[in-house]
Amino acid sequence: MKKQWVKLVLASSIDGRIAYPEGGKTQLGKSGDRFVLEESLAWSDGILMGGQTLRDHQSICIIKNKSLLKRRVSKGKNEQPIALLVSNQIDFPCNWLFFKQPVQRWLLQKESSSKEVPNGFNKKIKLRIKWRDSIDDLNREGISKIVLLGGAKLISNFLIEDLINELQITITPHILGGDYSWVSSTLTNLNRMMNGDHKWFLKESKKLGNSELLIRYIRENF
Repeated sequence: MKKQWVKLVLASSIDGRIAYPEGGKTQLGKSGDRFVLEESLAWSDGILMGGQTLRDHQSICIIKNKSLLKRRVSKGKNEQPIALLVSNQIDFPCNWLFFKQPVQRWLLQKESSSKEVPNGFNKKIKLRIKWRDSIDDLNREGISKIVLLGGAKLISNFLIEDLINELQITITPHILGGDYSWVSSTLTNLNRMMNGDHKWFLKESKKLGNSELLIRYIRENF
C-alpha cells in the first residue's frame, strides 16, 4: 500500500472559529483561499467530511480550476476526488446539490442492518472502531491521500488518534466568537492524548491577498 497522508484543510477566523455563533453555512475564505483549497483537492484521492458539514452546506467542494483539472487527468486520475461522507444518516434529500455534483459518493458508516448502497451513493464502506483501521481500508481501495474538511467532531477524532499529517489553515480577517472552533471544546486533555514525540513543524506561510494568510504545518517525524 502507498503511504497514507491526511491533510486537514480549513479557513478560520483570527480567533479560531470556522462558523458564525448561530451556526449553519459559513464561507470565510476569498479567492486566494479557494485556490489553495482546490490545489489540495487536486492533490487528493478523496475528500472526507462529516454528515453535519453536508447538512450545513448541502454540497461538497469541487475543483473548478481548468489547469488543476487538466493536471489530474494527465496523471490518469478522475477529474474530481471521491467524496467520502461519514454519517449514520442515509436519507439525505436527493435534490441537494451534493447529489448532482460530478463526483463519486462513498458513504462511510458503522454497522447497520442493511448492506445495500443508499440512493445517490456509489459505494458503502463499513467504519471500524478505530479510524486508523478505517483509513487503512481506504488505502486498500486506492485512497491514500485524504483531504479532511470537517466538522469539529470528525477532526477531533482524527487528532485523538494522531492521524493528521498536515494542517493547511487559511487565517481570514474575521473575529467571530461563539463555540464553533475547529477542535471540539470537550477535548480538554487533547495534548496528552496525542503522541508527544511528534511536534508540529511550520512548512509554509504565505499571503493570499484580501488580508488572508495561509499557514501549513506538518508533523515532525511523520
